[in-house]
Amino acid sequence: MSKPVIDFNTAVDLPFMRSAESEDADDGDGDGDGEREAELEQMEGALPDDAIDLGCLEYELDHSPGLSWRTEDHFYLVPLKGEPYEWALIRITWDDNWSAYQWCQDAVGSGFRDAKEASRAMVFELFERWRKEEDDADNPAIDERKSFLRRL
Repeated sequence: MSKPVIDFNTAVDLPFMRSAESEDADDGDGDGDGEREAELEQMEGALPDDAIDLGCLEYELDHSPGLSWRTEDHFYLVPLKGEPYEWALIRITWDDNWSAYQWCQDAVGSGFRDAKEASRAMVFELFERWRKEEDDADNPAIDERKSFLRRL
């Protein structure tokens, strides 16, 4: 077996991400819980049947006195067929500043023994990239990410 490879700068064509893109982003109309749930369900419904739900990571970050924002990231591992890579790590992400869910294709990878190894390695490397981009060493999201990784 070849050495595992993870690439963060290669986009593969995932048509389901185009077909279920949020149409109401930034219009302020999707703030209700029922509408949010319907939007998430629509996007999850577009995922391929063989996509693996890795779980959800939620946290609230303080921005400045009296201001904070909440994020919610739903992670999925998607097996790729007919692509140069075997797996894609994607997210459906919510940021309350955007008031809409959005797709994120975070990484692609190959050379793993199985889906579990691929998900652990790809999520770990993604979190490492995020950590290096963040200025705040006391970021509460770091502890949430560690807990998420332990659950994989």
